[in-house]
Amino acid sequence: MEKIVIIAHGSPKKEVNNLDFIVKELAIVLGRKVEDIKYAYLKYGSPSVDEAITKCVEEDAKRIIVHPFFLSSGSHVSFDIPKIIENIKKLYPQLEVLCTKPLGKSKKLVYIIKDLIEENLERVS
Repeated sequence: MEKIVIIAHGSPKKEVNNLDFIVKELAIVLGRKVEDIKYAYLKYGSPSVDEAITKCVEEDAKRIIVHPFFLSSGSHVSFDIPKIIENIKKLYPQLEVLCTKPLGKSKKLVYIIKDLIEENLERVS
């Protein structure tokens, strides 16, 4: 069984820590159950990455795909998340953990920015 964990930074403003909509939309796009996609926060939010991974393991995951919901490969993406993955692999050696690139590494991001600009211009017109 394969699970996906979306990892975001998190914010002290609890109302900002809402990745439910991303999980629901991603499940639709991927044709998966919402329960197979988790989210986690590095700081200021719940669940933590460890909690989300533990939940996946409890649900009998054999593979976890981690996606850093970040724009760039800053210290969290370059150091913190790889360290977490390294620790997870030590705790659960039978578990396969894969990690995607952050959002900002995708050339498709420019199309999202384009769409947002066009939406804004349409409202002004």
